[in-house]
Amino acid sequence: MRSLRDIAIGAAAGTLVAIGGATKDAPYEGFKWKTFLRSPIIGAIAAPLITAYNPSLTAPILGMATIAAERATVETYKLLRQRAGDYVPAKFKVGEWGRPLKNNNRIF
Repeated sequence: MRSLRDIAIGAAAGTLVAIGGATKDAPYEGFKWKTFLRSPIIGAIAAPLITAYNPSLTAPILGMATIAAERATVETYKLLRQRAGDYVPAKFKVGEWGRPLKNNNRIF
């Protein structure tokens, strides 16, 4: 039962991160289900792993630790994709007031 609790806390924490990211980025990048569902899934995976190493964590602390682990995982993934050259964050593709930039290959 504890693992189901951990999965639920992780999914809830990931959902909060996803809602925050959607409200921040959707007006500029558009809403994508794939990126929205990524955070709850990673949260549901991360929470039981965190609890395996720290079984005495309370629910609020586990939720905050899951948010931190989810953010670290997703941002590292995006950084590695950008370094590989097959990914440019959408915020660098769209300029001021949502107008596309003339050269999308340049980051700076």
